[in-house]
Amino acid sequence: MLFLLGAGYNIDANREVGSVINRYRSTKVEGGYPLVATVLKLCFGLDKTPEGKSVEDLFSEALQGRDFKPMETLVDRLMEADYYIAHQLATTRTLNSYRRFFDRFSAAQFLTFNYDSLPEIFLSQNGRWFPEDGYGVTVQTELAGGAERLPSAKSSSLVIHLHGSACVFTIESRIKGNPVGGIAELIHLDEPLYAFDPNSISNCFPRYGRVMSFTGLTRPDERVIAPIPDKMEDLKQAFIRKSYSVALPIVRRVGVLVAVGYSFNPFDRASYHPILETLAQSKERTLLVVSPQAGELVQGILQEYPALKVPFVEKTFGAWAADSFRGL
Repeated sequence: MLFLLGAGYNIDANREVGSVINRYRSTKVEGGYPLVATVLKLCFGLDKTPEGKSVEDLFSEALQGRDFKPMETLVDRLMEADYYIAHQLATTRTLNSYRRFFDRFSAAQFLTFNYDSLPEIFLSQNGRWFPEDGYGVTVQTELAGGAERLPSAKSSSLVIHLHGSACVFTIESRIKGNPVGGIAELIHLDEPLYAFDPNSISNCFPRYGRVMSFTGLTRPDERVIAPIPDKMEDLKQAFIRKSYSVALPIVRRVGVLVAVGYSFNPFDRASYHPILETLAQSKERTLLVVSPQAGELVQGILQEYPALKVPFVEKTFGAWAADSFRGL
């Protein structure tokens, strides 16, 4: 199976781990994974968008003005939710929708437009995912003190982040020489390197520490594609291009894609078009859409991609799990 995960995939985690939210009420984690509608308040302090503007416009204006706080706030909230919510659901003995999902589809691969690490946290618990190769690209890691590198550590499930991951940064240059009291120069690498830095959610990956950048801290907008109207330029980033080069052959080979909680926002067309175009050229040409708005979404998809077969399930992820993942 091949899944495409959107922001709606995470939302049921907030409800299923309500006890943890209450326990850590003082840390602001009561918000959990943010709904699209709550991002406006969270990042900009607004109850509604200004007339004629979208949330994407606001992010774009902030970044153009070198205001990185909204993106930092968004990524901080997602990592906070990973830290308390995803980790608790992945390690508790209590059965939940996400554990049923990952157990049921034990040989699945995952594409995601999300920045968070919920899938990786679950998959790493049972040895199906490792950061060295689990993103679909080779990633440098730093082991935590006392941890030994596992000779058989190879991911059976990939989680390919098509908009980047908050836990991965790109290294495009190195410092050669001694930067302290000596002569040093910045050398541009012919091929970019990628490094695993789980930052504040290191507890979710206890065998790993942080790889630190030699050129200073990397901002969230340097790790992920911000939710802006025009993503064309950001889609050219090295990590993103490499991720697509891995994802598209999988889409073509499998031929069946299950989109869960993804809205197919027109602002994201440049992101999802290569996926659906490739799917339409495959043998099976099937896109199963799981979303409360699935019926409406399918109408738009079929208008642009008439070669696709697009069955749908009008349910949230949690309701779909309770219905034994009907349709698969």
